[in-house]
Amino acid sequence: MNLCKRKNTLRLSLFAAFSILTMSLLGCSLVSIVSAENKPQKILDTSTPKPKPVAIYFVPHADDELLSMGADIVNHQRMGYDIQMILASPGEHSGARFVVNGFREMWEGKKKVKHPVFCHWHNTYHSADELRDPDHYLDTKEFGDARIREFYEVARRLGIPKENTHTYELVNGKFTEEGLRAIYDEFIARYPHAIFRTMSPYDYHPDHAMMGKVLMKYEKEGKIDPTDTAYFLSIYKTRFTKFGKLPVELIKVGPMGKDEAKRLQHAAEVYSLWEPLKGWLALGYHSVPQQFDSYFRDKSMIMHY
Repeated sequence: MNLCKRKNTLRLSLFAAFSILTMSLLGCSLVSIVSAENKPQKILDTSTPKPKPVAIYFVPHADDELLSMGADIVNHQRMGYDIQMILASPGEHSGARFVVNGFREMWEGKKKVKHPVFCHWHNTYHSADELRDPDHYLDTKEFGDARIREFYEVARRLGIPKENTHTYELVNGKFTEEGLRAIYDEFIARYPHAIFRTMSPYDYHPDHAMMGKVLMKYEKEGKIDPTDTAYFLSIYKTRFTKFGKLPVELIKVGPMGKDEAKRLQHAAEVYSLWEPLKGWLALGYHSVPQQFDSYFRDKSMIMHY
């Protein structure tokens, strides 16, 4: 009887050793957790980790990513999404340039005349000597570059890697469907299973509305699933105007937690950072100070599907 038990034990040992050897030779990547009774309890796949889901934000101008989309961005970060931020335009044609320069040049007949522009935030006319630029004047190219610099710093403070932040050069105020399709096609091809976010086609700003209209066309054309898109209204529209009823259900979304709210605050402060000798010109705040004041108090946003 004891001899029989020893034979059975030996057979089990040989079988187990043979199984382990076979799995090793086959390069099997499945790990089996076995109980004391030699019954498989769970199979774990340790071969290749699943890729993170991707959320792509098509942003018209620097500061729209925070004022209109910020809460959605940090919430999706918390849910484990890989965030891609795409800036469509450097936004070089903005009234903030005249405020920072301290004047606006206008043609009067054949003569170019400088008209002073007052900064209500600093309660002064900015002097050209405040700027780091060697010409003491920001032209449209330099101004656009300064806005992009702020955008990149915001992304960094949000924890978005530099390689996930992309900039393009559509002329603000003159977005075209052709120009937007070139950008959309690139990222939809690169990330076909992503979710896509941009501004609402019902927003007041023509660039904002154009981005939403074109993305909605992609839904109708079957290029993206309508369940994978969302659209955002600007603070200007939702908090500073009486826009009436829209043909969509509006949803209010805020940051999911205190950490997310703090990160948004830290990022938004870039747009009010006034250190001209270091190249920080608070261009976001000089552009829309009332909207930023409102945002610092309430970081929620309005969206629809």
